[in-house]
Amino acid sequence: MTDFKYKVVRSSRRRFSSSISITPERGVVVSVPPWVSLSAIEKMVQEKTDWIIKTLEKLDSYKRKPAKRYVDGETHLYFGEEYPLSVVSAVGIATPRLSFLYNKFEVKIPAHHTPLTQRKELKEAMIRWYLDNGKRIITQKVGHFTKLLGVTYNRIVLKKVSSIWGSCSRKNNLNFNRKLIMAPHEIVDYVVIHEVCHLVHHHHRKTFWDLVRSLDPKYKDHVRWLKKNHYLLTI
Repeated sequence: MTDFKYKVVRSSRRRFSSSISITPERGVVVSVPPWVSLSAIEKMVQEKTDWIIKTLEKLDSYKRKPAKRYVDGETHLYFGEEYPLSVVSAVGIATPRLSFLYNKFEVKIPAHHTPLTQRKELKEAMIRWYLDNGKRIITQKVGHFTKLLGVTYNRIVLKKVSSIWGSCSRKNNLNFNRKLIMAPHEIVDYVVIHEVCHLVHHHHRKTFWDLVRSLDPKYKDHVRWLKKNHYLLTI
C-alpha cells in the first residue's frame, strides 16, 4: 500500500506506453493504455514509489517557499540561470521600463505609484519581457532545427499550460509551455526538437524517437531533468 494518492488516466487515444507524472496542480497521475490491468498499474507504482515520494517531498518544499515578491535584490530564472533584479523608482515615466543588461534585470518604476501598484506592474512587465524574448529565442531554435530536417511550420505560440511542455497540431502549429523560458538551453532544445520531429512523424513510434535521438543524443537525460525539476520553473 502506498503513502500517497494517485489518479489513473486511461487514454482514449491509441497509446502504447504507460507513464507516471507529478505536478503541483494534478498530483500523481498514472497514464496507461485502456487494456492495462489494475494489478499491473499497482506494480508500476510500487516500483516507482521511492521516486514518487522524493518528488512529492520536493514539491512540498517548493510550495513552502515564499512566492516571488518582485522587489529589489530578488533573483529570477531565465534559461537556466538566476539573475538579480534591480528596481529603481523614476520620475517622468508612466509605465515600467525593463531592460536586461550586464547579467541583471533592471526595472524603472513610476515613482508616484504605490508599492503595491509598483509590484503588480513590475510582475506584468517581467512576464511580457519573458514572453517576448523567450518566443524570439525559441523561434530561432525552431528555425535551426526545421532547416536541418527540411520541414516547415505554420506558427509558434507560447501558452500558459500546466501538464505539457509542447505540442504540434495537425496544421503544423508549434505550441510551447511558457515555463520553458526558465529552463536551461539544452532542455529547451530537447522540447523544440521533440515538437519539430512531429512535423515529420505524427506519432511516438520508434522512427520518431530515432529522429529525436539523431538531433539530441542525450534526450533521455533531458526528459529526466524535466521530470525532476519541472516544479522549479515558474513565471
